[in-house]
Amino acid sequence: MINTELNTKLRELLNNGNCYFPATIFNPLSARIAGDVGFKLGIIPGRILSLDHLSEPDLMLLSLSELIEIVRRIAKNTEIPLIVDADNGYGNALNVKRAVESLEDAGVSGISLEDTDLPLKFGTSKKPNFLDLKEATKKIKIAIDSRKNPSTCIVARTGCYPHTGFEDMIERGKAYESEGADAIFYVNVNSKDHISKIADYHNIPIILGNNSTELIPEELANMGISVSLPGHKAYFVAIQAYRDAMQSLFETSNFGDYNIDMNKIGKLSNEDLYSNLIDKYMKG
Repeated sequence: MINTELNTKLRELLNNGNCYFPATIFNPLSARIAGDVGFKLGIIPGRILSLDHLSEPDLMLLSLSELIEIVRRIAKNTEIPLIVDADNGYGNALNVKRAVESLEDAGVSGISLEDTDLPLKFGTSKKPNFLDLKEATKKIKIAIDSRKNPSTCIVARTGCYPHTGFEDMIERGKAYESEGADAIFYVNVNSKDHISKIADYHNIPIILGNNSTELIPEELANMGISVSLPGHKAYFVAIQAYRDAMQSLFETSNFGDYNIDMNKIGKLSNEDLYSNLIDKYMKG
């Protein structure tokens, strides 16, 4: 289900000179809410999917087939383009080919592939290992060559900055750009000075992940940044609110202190649409 219109929209957003904060998307309802609120694009993060669907940490425990199933349901309910976190493509270059083909068919507009050596190896330390640059660039190349529609964005991601430094990060990013990556995704860059220099090395859009600086979108746009992901706070706030509500119910046996607009909930769940379908097709 390749959505060329949304793919084109993503490319327009990445290249229009503005910087956007994306919505954290983890199920169909969150995608619909993000569109209603006004977000222009969303990111489907592996960390949140692992937590939401498995209650487990982001250690590649979610399988590719599970990811595809979740993404397909989300894509059917979105009006904004989505970038999905595909980890390192679930294996070697051949696995990347299958991951790209499957996720593209599931309806995403962008596929993020990282150069971290995953899954974790026996004897590993807290410091992540990164793929040899030649192998990592070949994986980006096969991703580019495997997509069925050229409008689908292949996003090359690296989180090496805190471990190997700015110069290694840029070297990797430039290598991925040379293989045809549509955007570069740099994670955990916490220096305003370094952020301001990134765009000087690239001719394609730049995405920042886990941006802990206080730079606002206008400032980031002036630095050549197209997308900045500060984190997934909205999801964690929602989880905490749910836990608090459950705690309140357990302790008081009522939800009297909560003011819930059930009309908004009904709109999100398409109650009017299905009520009309019942009237039209199911009444004798």
